[in-house]
Amino acid sequence: MEALDKRISKSIYDVFNGTFVSSVPQIFGLIPYEMYVIPGMYVAILQVLWFGSPNPVQFHLLPHWFAYSIFQFLKKVVKRKRPGCFNKGMDAHINGSHCEGGHEYQSFPSGHTGVAFSLATALFMEMNYSNHPQFFEVPITKQETKLRISGVGLFVASMIALHRVSKGYHSFIDVLVGGILGASIGFVSWSCLEFYKKKYQEVCEKQKRGDELCDNYEKAKDGKEYEYWVRNYHIFRGRISKEPRVNQATGVARVVLTVPIVYLLAKFFMKDVFHLATLKH
Repeated sequence: MEALDKRISKSIYDVFNGTFVSSVPQIFGLIPYEMYVIPGMYVAILQVLWFGSPNPVQFHLLPHWFAYSIFQFLKKVVKRKRPGCFNKGMDAHINGSHCEGGHEYQSFPSGHTGVAFSLATALFMEMNYSNHPQFFEVPITKQETKLRISGVGLFVASMIALHRVSKGYHSFIDVLVGGILGASIGFVSWSCLEFYKKKYQEVCEKQKRGDELCDNYEKAKDGKEYEYWVRNYHIFRGRISKEPRVNQATGVARVVLTVPIVYLLAKFFMKDVFHLATLKH
C-alpha cells in the first residue's frame, strides 16, 4: 500500500509541475479556499456575534472547527512524514516552514483537504436540503444558483486535494482519507443542527402568524430573515433575556470579541493573503 501510495502521489506531482497546468491547483484551489475559509470564518463570527444569527454556525463555523480539531489531533498522533520534506523528487515546491518545527511529521491526514470537504459538504447540504437555504444570510431561491454554489464548493475542495499532493505537502492517501473524513464531518455537523431547525419550523407551521417566537421563521419563508436579525437591534440588547445585566454583558462581550476578530481580518488582507502557502490548518 505504501509503495502504491508513493507511485500515485509522484505521478500527480509530475503531471502538475513543469507543464501549463502547474498553477491550476493553486489558482482554483488554494487561493479561493483560503479566501473563503479564513475571511469567511471571521465574517461568520461577526454575524453570530452582532446579529445572533445561527445559520453561519451550521454551514461554516461548526464544520470548520469540528474538522480542524479532529485533524490536528490525528496529525499529532499519527506523525506521518510529509513527502516534500523527505522524498527526493517531491521537494521542489513545498514551503520550507512545513518541514520544520514538527510540521514535517503532520502529513496524515490532510487538514486542508479535510476542512475543504467539510465546508463544501455542509454548503452542499445547505443549498440542496434546507427548507430556506442561505449563504451568509443571503437567501438562495433559484435552483440554478444552488447548483452553482454547490458545484463551486466541491470543485474547490477537489482542487485543494490536488494542490496538497502536487506541491509535496501530502500523499494521495493523506488527501483521500482527509476528503472522506472531512465530508463526513460536514454532513454530520450540518445535519445535527438541521434536525433542531426543522423541529422549530414544524412548531411554527402550527402556530398562528404573528407569534413572536416564530418571527424568524416567518421572515425566512419570505426571504427576509436578515431583516429579522437587524430589526430593533441595539448593541446592549440580546434575544435570550430582558434582564438588564444580561443585556449589558451581551454588549460588552460583543465589543471585546470584535476587537481581535477585526484585527485578524485586517491582518489576513494586509499580510497573510500574500503568503497563502505558509498557512497551516
